[in-house]
Amino acid sequence: MELSRRSLPMGSRVLIVDDFMKAGGTIRGMASLVKEFEGQVVGAAVVAEGRVENRVIEDYTSLVHVETNNENGVISVTPGNYQKQIFSNKDEA
Repeated sequence: MELSRRSLPMGSRVLIVDDFMKAGGTIRGMASLVKEFEGQVVGAAVVAEGRVENRVIEDYTSLVHVETNNENGVISVTPGNYQKQIFSNKDEA
């Protein structure tokens, strides 16, 4: 991954959005780039997430959860964690 110095001013607040997440390596990599520019990651969101044993990020919002059954080829799509993330009472000041 690379990011031009002109594309992200120092001190920027950044929302990272990805199309599909497995373990979260892309989001973690983008967050590292943002920190190199002295920016602040304010959130991470994905359109779809797959099931993974060892996810490398914990705080993210997903629209849908996708699972595949390799035995019969069935793809299951269920709501992601967005309702829990959006409507939970996080540390509101």
